Amino acid sequence: MFYLIAKLDLRTIYETFTQMNLELLSLSLPFIALMYLIKAIKWQSLLNCINVQIPVKRSLEIILMGNFYGALTPGRAGEVSRAFYLDAENSRSIPTVVMDRVIDMVCLLVLSVLSIAFFFKDRYLIYIMTPMIMIFVAGIFVITNEKIVTLIFGIFSKKSEFKENYIQTIKQITGNKKAIFSVSALTLGYYLLNLFVYWVVIKSLNPALNSLLTFSLPIVVVLGNFPISISGFGVREFVSVTIFKLLNESSAYGFSCSIVLYFLTTLLPAIFGFMLTLRKKP
Repeated sequence: MFYLIAKLDLRTIYETFTQMNLELLSLSLPFIALMYLIKAIKWQSLLNCINVQIPVKRSLEIILMGNFYGALTPGRAGEVSRAFYLDAENSRSIPTVVMDRVIDMVCLLVLSVLSIAFFFKDRYLIYIMTPMIMIFVAGIFVITNEKIVTLIFGIFSKKSEFKENYIQTIKQITGNKKAIFSVSALTLGYYLLNLFVYWVVIKSLNPALNSLLTFSLPIVVVLGNFPISISGFGVREFVSVTIFKLLNESSAYGFSCSIVLYFLTTLLPAIFGFMLTLRKKP
């Protein structure tokens, strides 16, 4: 992040913030609230697979608290904390969070490939995304494969009962095709709303910015989820700047756009989540 800031014109970045259309930007807030409601409903659907019933309101509260912990950790790994706010065995609740993230990543990878294929046919982006896709696919395989999970739990001296519950729950969820389809559809709806919010952010910075930049969002999110910085900070901004430059737009707008989107869709909900953690202990 410091390297990136050193390469950018801070005065220009400051001007992009001061000239932002806040009235237009405020229109994104109801859609962000709807995004988080969708997240709550889709996690609730996964919990229903293992006969854990919670109201949507409670699911939303836990999602926000998980978002707070996710914002503090590389690759948003802290979101697994959601499992500890449920009245269920961790070996049963953790897989629901894992599968939620897996479906998220699969959807993002598909959208990223489509974005590159149709809008950003840049060799540099392809070189970056190809190993990232391979790494994420390998990661998904690792956390859902019975033999590898058994090996990992053995290393961390987890009881065999914990391992068996985890594996059984993964199978129970993946075997429920109706639930997987429903959660996948909700995930797609979530990211379509996110694309609209991103478009609003772009246009609030400057209405003249190329609207095609909207479709770079999946690429930015995928690379921002790579666990080499806290909540993708720095990585996300670097990718955003690169794509803006690819379409001959100012780097300052690329940086500012990423920061504003992060504040609206991650940091602001994380603040609400933090306030909830003060009164709701796992």
